Amino acid sequence: MVVGRAETNPLVGRRRELDTIKRLLEGHRLVTLTGVGGAGKTRLARRVTSDLSRVYKEAAWIVELADVTDPDLLGHGVARAIGLQVKSADFDPALITEFLAGRRALLTIDNCEHLTDACAELVEDILDSCPGVRVLTTSQRALGVRAESLFVVPPLTMPSPGVEVPVEGLGQYESISLFVERAAAIEPGFSLTAGNAPAIVELCRALEGIPLALELAAARIRVLSPQAMLERLEDRYQLLNRGFRGKVPDRQRSLEASVNWTHDLCTDDERRLWAELSVFRGGFGFDAAEAVAGGWLGDAFLDVLDSLVERSVVRRDDLGQGARFRMLETLRLYGARELERAGMTAEVRRRHRDHFLGWALHFGETWTGPDQVALLGEMHADHANIRAALRDAIETGDTRDALRLVGSLEQFWITGGFVSEARRWLDQALAGADSIERGPTLSAGLRVGVWFALMQVDFASAEAIMQGLRLLAQEPVAEDDPVTPAEIALAEGVLAGWNGDTERGVDLIEAAVARFADVGDLSTRCFGLVIGGMLAGFIGQAERGRAALLEAVALTEERSELYMRSFGLAILGVLALADGDRDAATSTLREVLAMKRELGDQLGTALTLEFLAWVSVAEGRGERAATLMGSATSIWNTLGIVLNALPHFAERREQCEQATRSALRPEDYDRATAAGAAMDRAVAIAYALEETSVAQKPAVTRPRHAGRASSPLTRREQQVAVLVHEGLSNQQIAERLVLSTRTAEAHVENILRKLGFTSRTAIASWVAEHQDEVSD
Repeated sequence: MVVGRAETNPLVGRRRELDTIKRLLEGHRLVTLTGVGGAGKTRLARRVTSDLSRVYKEAAWIVELADVTDPDLLGHGVARAIGLQVKSADFDPALITEFLAGRRALLTIDNCEHLTDACAELVEDILDSCPGVRVLTTSQRALGVRAESLFVVPPLTMPSPGVEVPVEGLGQYESISLFVERAAAIEPGFSLTAGNAPAIVELCRALEGIPLALELAAARIRVLSPQAMLERLEDRYQLLNRGFRGKVPDRQRSLEASVNWTHDLCTDDERRLWAELSVFRGGFGFDAAEAVAGGWLGDAFLDVLDSLVERSVVRRDDLGQGARFRMLETLRLYGARELERAGMTAEVRRRHRDHFLGWALHFGETWTGPDQVALLGEMHADHANIRAALRDAIETGDTRDALRLVGSLEQFWITGGFVSEARRWLDQALAGADSIERGPTLSAGLRVGVWFALMQVDFASAEAIMQGLRLLAQEPVAEDDPVTPAEIALAEGVLAGWNGDTERGVDLIEAAVARFADVGDLSTRCFGLVIGGMLAGFIGQAERGRAALLEAVALTEERSELYMRSFGLAILGVLALADGDRDAATSTLREVLAMKRELGDQLGTALTLEFLAWVSVAEGRGERAATLMGSATSIWNTLGIVLNALPHFAERREQCEQATRSALRPEDYDRATAAGAAMDRAVAIAYALEETSVAQKPAVTRPRHAGRASSPLTRREQQVAVLVHEGLSNQQIAERLVLSTRTAEAHVENILRKLGFTSRTAIASWVAEHQDEVSD
């Protein structure tokens, strides 16, 4: 299995490089692809990984580091890519080496140059501890690890100077093929002719066969002929050679020339917008770009952004939920340098932070309503920007903004499986808590910290954070702050409930719920109702628990809310099972699982799969229970949660496991749990809901792919997914399948919803991993 983002443009040429890199990996355990930015290192590494996934059947993983700026998050990123649980905010590299030890795998780590020391240390640990693992990295410089084999990515092939090549023979050269192919995609009808061939050959030579430079040149084909490009580029090189100071590698000069040349083609407004857009990480939406970087342009913003898209400085991605924009990392870094030179970095970063803080607050304020799926989709798309905003808040000492960012996105961190990351941000923010005013921001941040620590069974951290809340409780209560006492009572109640003093915990939670009702905080009120109801039910006070849960369901149902309503229904399903009503439990939990699928809620999905396993045990369906437990455990591991250690759940999980083992032969139990663990989330949900004929029996013999019938997509959606994988836009898909553009957009939206994704690249990756489940 290859985990990672699919490339939308096919690799042009590079056959010799692919073969060489594969041979190097046969003889060396660490191979690093080096070279100038834009040389094609990432695309080569991804293609090699894809090709070798047939050899490394156990796992071929891709870790993308372009958006990871903090060395401390490197381990989290690697762990998430390989599906490893992370139990705490402080990451222990030994978790990765222990997980990989004994495995035969290929780990590809892309874009290491800004985290070289951290990457080198981690890679060295892996090589020392995991003899079956080979590592492929990309970086603009070597990692400096012993036994590292370096491969400098060469330019694309081009005709040698002074060699005359007939027009019909020029297609054999990769640089020319790439330029012509990309130009034709932008300007239909463009082709290599006897008239333009000499200029194209010289242009490719002048750009030294660097893929990024060639693609940027091809993007100008709308307004400049190859000859005009060549003339302009020749002037640009002369300027560049005279203008640079210091030691700059020749290969860096050639790429710099290309980007400088593109920059010079821009107007003053385009250059400034390019620079200001560089503060975004991982892409951005139109509204965000206008708010952060385009306010000074007024009504001209749309035209200037459009010009940058036409120049391929900014790229537009058509997603089901709307267009997003991004810059190649090389161009983003160029813009960031220009922003720094202009002395505007701090100002624009502050606007960026303010914008995404506003979005986070909007998320929290509107969460308990009908738009949860859309809200989560927006936050997933801007996760890298949220990280950048948090980093800026912490680096500038604005603890209040950092706490508000983390606290407002509580449900995003949980549903997306980012609890460990959120805890790390909270730790950093709370380190400066002495500098902020006591009040709702601090108390809410501390309460979320307690909850997140308890979710990962980190009682020591939960108790330490609770001590901070107790100190707040000793201070005089401000008349205009009714929230802090409520947050303190809720945190104390949840902690007591998890520590075994459950009845006291329920009393405290109920008191907190009444306070949140008084202040109109419906989201936290419903959270308290569900947690309190669950705890009451678990200690045998079923009616007390059921009353709280039904209140939460009623409050959320009337607002078309999914997240907390589904949790409330899930516990009601468990209470129904305890009463012996297996039919009610099954129907309720299946309704819950459908909600969790719509939300993409990983924690909720794992919990519901567990509950359905309990039902299967009660029904005497041991194989099904084992498969469901295997699927749930796989998700728990990625969340850093060990259910067997979680209070109130551990005993019931153990009972379920023992009953299942007693009903099956050991080898059948192991096969069923392995089959469940190997299912991806979409297949596991379909299996749990018994939506297909294949899903009625665990795919023991084919755990990764249950066959074409197991696909959660319709045949038409499969066709659309394949075309997304091929890099087609919605309009191009519509033309290919003879549909309206709106119908194509609707199909993409349905695919994103069914698979629990938020981007087209995720769809493309899914297609690559499920070739036997989609239409040709």
